[in-house]
Amino acid sequence: MLLSRTSWLASVVAGCLLFSGTTASGQQTEADETSNVVEQIALAAELTAFGRGELTDATGVKDFKSAEALVAAGGILLRIHKQSGGKMAPSDATVMDQDGKAVAEESGAAESLADEAAALFDEARALPSKDKAALEAQIKQAQTVTARAGGLGPRVVSRTIVTGHAHTVRMAVRPNAPAVVVHGTAKTHFQAIGPGGKVIWHSHGPRGIYHPGGAKDVTLKVFNHGPVTKYKVIGN
Repeated sequence: MLLSRTSWLASVVAGCLLFSGTTASGQQTEADETSNVVEQIALAAELTAFGRGELTDATGVKDFKSAEALVAAGGILLRIHKQSGGKMAPSDATVMDQDGKAVAEESGAAESLADEAAALFDEARALPSKDKAALEAQIKQAQTVTARAGGLGPRVVSRTIVTGHAHTVRMAVRPNAPAVVVHGTAKTHFQAIGPGGKVIWHSHGPRGIYHPGGAKDVTLKVFNHGPVTKYKVIGN
């Protein structure tokens, strides 16, 4: 079962990296390209969870970890970084704290996708491995992968949240497409809020992928039950 799960992940990686959304005339629109980027980031998030042994329900194997999955996730993020030249698309999302006050983005450079990739490679190196040389070869291949220039970077909302606080993030999304990838640390938790304040989705841990269907806007609640931390919401 475990081998089939790993093979499935490998095939999804290959398919996702080759995928490109196009119009009927064969031309890729900006919306298609942005959705494709978000879909790839969502895949990287799933591979990261698999590599860290967080998909026990799916794999059926407790405490299994995969350095190869972490390398694959890092390779996807690094490819997007190279394609976009490390630039992030502007976001018009609004972020409010629990008192209804706007939370501004902090000045200074946020962690880039290349930084995240490097951290995943180091995390993979730290896992037990029967063939360290083969793992290093996989990391080297991921680091040297090329990507066409001039691509779009993802739309990223990045904020710092203190212990015991909550933020509300409102953002427009492209409907009927992979829409939002959330990423926090430690005890960060996310919820999608529907009409009447009803919780219609929540993350299982500090990361998650939300597909809002036909909705053109999403409202997310971000909760932090751990130390002061940063989180990201990546939208299409």
